[in-house]
Amino acid sequence: MGMNRPTFLRSLCLNSLAVVMQRTVKLTLPSDEVLVKTIKFYNEVCNEVLKVAFEARTHSKSRVHRLTYRGIRQKYPSLQSSMVQCLRDQACDMLKREKLERLPQKKPYSSIRYNQRIFKPYLQKGIVSLSTIEGRVKIAVSIPRCYEQYIDWQVKSATLSYDVRLQKLRLHLVVKKETPQKLERNSVLGVDSGILNRAVLSNNVFFASNHIRAVKGSYQFLRQTLQALGTRSAKRLLRKRSGREKRFQADVNHRIAKLVVAQPFNVIALEKLEVKKVKKNGKRFNRKLGNWAWRQLQRHVEYKAEALGKTVVYVNPAYTSKTCSRCGQIGTRKGLVFKCKHCGFQLNADLNAARNIALRGKLLLEQASVNEPNAPLQHASQPKAEATCKPPLSRGGS
Repeated sequence: MGMNRPTFLRSLCLNSLAVVMQRTVKLTLPSDEVLVKTIKFYNEVCNEVLKVAFEARTHSKSRVHRLTYRGIRQKYPSLQSSMVQCLRDQACDMLKREKLERLPQKKPYSSIRYNQRIFKPYLQKGIVSLSTIEGRVKIAVSIPRCYEQYIDWQVKSATLSYDVRLQKLRLHLVVKKETPQKLERNSVLGVDSGILNRAVLSNNVFFASNHIRAVKGSYQFLRQTLQALGTRSAKRLLRKRSGREKRFQADVNHRIAKLVVAQPFNVIALEKLEVKKVKKNGKRFNRKLGNWAWRQLQRHVEYKAEALGKTVVYVNPAYTSKTCSRCGQIGTRKGLVFKCKHCGFQLNADLNAARNIALRGKLLLEQASVNEPNAPLQHASQPKAEATCKPPLSRGGS
């Protein structure tokens, strides 16, 4: 028996609204003179399109196409039509971002776009085919181990750029795959982020930051020492070590996020933080606050949980470390110890905060299921916070 019309349309809508995951695969290509010339030429033509569109006061792709496409194709026949379309789209996006208030300019070796018509990846063979101003070229690529999981994903688009200082070509592939079905939201894990403890989970798991702060401190001391010297060799060493601290921090957050999402919970509750530096806190504490990459950790948790079908919700962080996770009353916090004056409960303040975050996550899920039982959780995942940041007593890491 055939499917009736309403059911068929409902099924069609659900299929068309399927959520996809996107990731970026970052590859380093061997230096190639033709590709470098293509990048520079592409950006020069893109600047011409930017000027024409800016003078016409438009970022409409259809109108910019009518204004520039024929002339560009006649003036630069070595540029394929799809490449002209890519640079036109990139120019329109740049003008839209600036709201036509100023004329943006592309640098000679900034990234250029490739759509599926002008590049073909063969990731399983380790080869990428790219269009250039001198025809197609095939480049051998090495897939880092961390990206091998994306080899069978569908490649959506790509960008190519050239690092003049390092003399390296960088190819970023945007890959996509349909999001796995969400798991049943029946268990909630609270995660408290802090400076002394990078993350504390409501199931009594701690991720201390002693080693992280020691390494970042050594990087900071070396950077200040070399900057004070100001010699050519010091500047050369600064350039050589640039980016190491960021890579170290990203690696640590990746490791923590991987362990967080591996916990046997289907929902992960995070804090909706808005951290601001305050002058009265002092320069030393504000420096620690600036080095606290809490948002990066949350992003890593988000996308890793998405790949496992788990749900991430955000809760109001106000007074999570000063509220008793047993009776719900406001207690006192001294350093890393929380004490409740009402029921006598005593616990590590960060662990107490993590348990409160888990409780607020459960409440959020209950409210979402009652108010909008068929709606996606995004409507309730970010409630209006009573306070935009944690109280000053949360310096201890909650």
